[in-house]
Amino acid sequence: MFDATIYYDQKYNQIITTSNTKVANIAINEKQMTINSSTVSMLDSIIKINNIIYLPISDMALVYNIKIDYIKETNRVVIDKLDTGMIKALVLEDTNVKFKPRALSKNIKKLQQGETVSCFYTTSKGWRQIRTSDGIIGYIKANKLGEEYIVRQDMIKKEDAIKIEEDSYRTKNFEIVKDNSTEKITIDSIFNINNNNNLDIEDNKVETSGSDKLWAEISNANIENQANILLNDYNARTTLIDIIVNQAINNNIKGISINFSNIENEEDFRRFVIELSPKLREVGITTCVVLNKNIQENDYINIVDYIVG
Repeated sequence: MFDATIYYDQKYNQIITTSNTKVANIAINEKQMTINSSTVSMLDSIIKINNIIYLPISDMALVYNIKIDYIKETNRVVIDKLDTGMIKALVLEDTNVKFKPRALSKNIKKLQQGETVSCFYTTSKGWRQIRTSDGIIGYIKANKLGEEYIVRQDMIKKEDAIKIEEDSYRTKNFEIVKDNSTEKITIDSIFNINNNNNLDIEDNKVETSGSDKLWAEISNANIENQANILLNDYNARTTLIDIIVNQAINNNIKGISINFSNIENEEDFRRFVIELSPKLREVGITTCVVLNKNIQENDYINIVDYIVG
């Protein structure tokens, strides 16, 4: 529901979970988690019972941008995604809440004139799905509601990655057309991991002035073995990710293209991209992945912003 790529890291006995702009790692049975390199105290800990792992949903609010309310009267937990819009409305007259959007459906609650409800979609037959103040979800006729007002707007959601042809990418000066506007992207710098597990900027090519920003490419060329070792371990992978993010910020980078070949374990590389992208996105940096025989488009289309191949 909240993270399609949630991951259990057996080596460190921890959960790695991500959202659009956050990466969190949470050790089993510990009351703290790390979110984008910051340590946060938790009210409860993750527990593991009979090989099933349970996450304390209230503590996950910081990661998933959700709001959780427990309603004692109806023994219900209400979870709102704060990045989706919410509309409230007043009930214009006494009416019954229906279990299904039809007149003969059973009544599940009586609403009084003047009550406020949360409103969702309207069916073709004029029924409106609503949620009452005590957490009951059902349907009433849309004409029973009035004085609607917006509590919050929909936040911009991440779209599927835009596909770029490899020939255009290799020219190192290509255009992306989006929303009827053209954006030129230039690959002007190449990051490399050196033998000390640090990042170098080849030939010191990053030169920016004013508000100009460049794209950079991360490559594992000539250091495939070292890179494979780094990607296989969560702590090493996180150190590498933090170095990349800091380098990108310090050098005023607009976007990072990830171009790895001879990948020993594709899942390790995928975890690297999954955990890198939110941290870059939080600071306004775009991500791009270059496809090859080890990297398949469908595995990254919902993770990065651009795909080359």
